[in-house]
Amino acid sequence: MNTVDVKNNIKASPAQLRYADTLFYGSLIGFVMMLVTYALYVFGVLEPQIPLDEMPRLWTHSAAAYREAGNIPQGWGWLALVGKGDICNFLGIAFLAALTIFCFVQLAWSLASHKQWLMMCIAIAEVLVLSLAASGVLVAGAH
Repeated sequence: MNTVDVKNNIKASPAQLRYADTLFYGSLIGFVMMLVTYALYVFGVLEPQIPLDEMPRLWTHSAAAYREAGNIPQGWGWLALVGKGDICNFLGIAFLAALTIFCFVQLAWSLASHKQWLMMCIAIAEVLVLSLAASGVLVAGAH
């Protein structure tokens, strides 16, 4: 009986490798974005929406109370305040959250170039579902 070492025979496809590279470098970019925006906030380069001396008082309250105290809009409205030190930190977080969508777009493109139509359709469906979820169009519950 001839046994085959399956683990050593498994190879990642070019599409999988491109997805992994996109995710790796995108994560690195997102991490650097978070470090830079945090430094802008901590070193006072950008004025915060909510002063630092107010933070300990607001820590004991809900997120809704925090948003209300800082006049921070709900949902994607924070983009209007991106010039504020404490709000610009969300840029790196939003980039990292959107990274999966970027990866699936690139994956769908790669699958299309290799004529893997079913997998391409699944990747496109994933992009649509993630984009719809991120858009804030579907709102449920008391949030």
